[in-house]
Amino acid sequence: MLNIINNQNIEETAKQQAIQDMIALTEVAEKENAAETLLMAKGFADPVVSISSGKVDVVVNAPSITDAQRAQIEDIVKRKAEVGAENIIITLLNLSD
Repeated sequence: MLNIINNQNIEETAKQQAIQDMIALTEVAEKENAAETLLMAKGFADPVVSISSGKVDVVVNAPSITDAQRAQIEDIVKRKAEVGAENIIITLLNLSD
């Protein structure tokens, strides 16, 4: 995208679109990072949050979670990623073996 933005031979509308795309990608990355950081602060091991097309995948390093922990993950992700609980998929991995 930076090549498009910095290229003098590209139309201004294409440059503006590239800038908007970069901003959108940065916003998604910031939401993912904020959710991961808060999940770590709440004691979830090695969380990974991926936002794509209004859906959020959350992976935590745990063999199981309680209903309360699931609700806590959903609450954090709903607030940080700005999506409904129906759009959140939580996957558990047990990497401590």
